Amino acid sequence: MKRFGNQSKKIARWLRELSDLDLDLNSRSHTPETGNRAIAERINVLRGLIPTSMLRHYDHLKARGKRSVAPVTRGVCGNCHLAFPSGVLADLRRTSETLNLCINCGAFVYFAEEDFANGSKEAVRERRKKVQSNRGVRRSAGRKRSQRGRST
Repeated sequence: MKRFGNQSKKIARWLRELSDLDLDLNSRSHTPETGNRAIAERINVLRGLIPTSMLRHYDHLKARGKRSVAPVTRGVCGNCHLAFPSGVLADLRRTSETLNLCINCGAFVYFAEEDFANGSKEAVRERRKKVQSNRGVRRSAGRKRSQRGRST
């Protein structure tokens, strides 16, 4: 979705809001009409802002009963529940500000806030330190056992 350039961040935000409003409108069938009218107006405004090709894709998935916009949580698409390959996941993290599609189901995907924090450089460094410290503990315990076995 690089052809939209700097606008893809805005479009992604609009698609997420449109998806949330569509779900909210469908779940509020028993509420007063004033709330529904305001939601319907906002949906019309958002549909006017989003490019036609993306709306067509959004509506196609929605008509099939699928989620059109889904979060990526722990490397798994929120729509099809299939894991992304590690290389694709790294590309998605690198281009998290742009609009991305799931390679399995075609839904527009975005990173959930906690998942994006898990991919940050600081979080990766902390996990590596924990793993290295755990390995050091295991190695020292293993050496003691092997030394005990040799002395008898």
